[in-house]
Amino acid sequence: MQNKVPYYTLAMLVWILASCASVTKRKSADYYLQNKKEINEIRKSYLDLYAQQPFSAGFTDRSFKYYVMEVKTDSVRYIYNTEKNEPQVYKLISRFKYDTTKLYDMSVKMHDIKCLWISRSSFFTNDRRDSVTYLSFRSANNQGIFVENKYYILIFLNHPTNSPMVKARLKKGDLFKIDDLVYFTIGSKFR
Repeated sequence: MQNKVPYYTLAMLVWILASCASVTKRKSADYYLQNKKEINEIRKSYLDLYAQQPFSAGFTDRSFKYYVMEVKTDSVRYIYNTEKNEPQVYKLISRFKYDTTKLYDMSVKMHDIKCLWISRSSFFTNDRRDSVTYLSFRSANNQGIFVENKYYILIFLNHPTNSPMVKARLKKGDLFKIDDLVYFTIGSKFR
């Protein structure tokens, strides 16, 4: 029995070290290029639906089973998910008259490529308001149990930019350019 203790200790030590090991492979520009067609289809569907009524959408769980929608109006932000209240999600979709076929196809494509979230964000550069569309994914293909969650975030611009802020983030290594309109970053939050 005494001879087995070092074996168990060694096995436990190997397991702990493996759990703490860093990510084996992060997503990069190659991920976008490999999934470009699907990502652009999701983005196009989203922008078409967004034109009806601004919203964000995604999944709330690792299994990509529960869908969430966040719809923004001038005065209220509605947030419903299929885990807590599926009928409310359908009422919300009906109320704002979203194209259900397009919304369903978009969610299936998001599920297929494991896209966690899609949304738009606005900001000001040179006293001009601009918006970007972003899609979030889990950053790493494999993670240990003690490794912090990181997310791969694709950012789509409406037009090329020469913003000093973007240049500074590129130089610092916080932002990576894929092409003139597509960038990615790795973040600790997916929304």
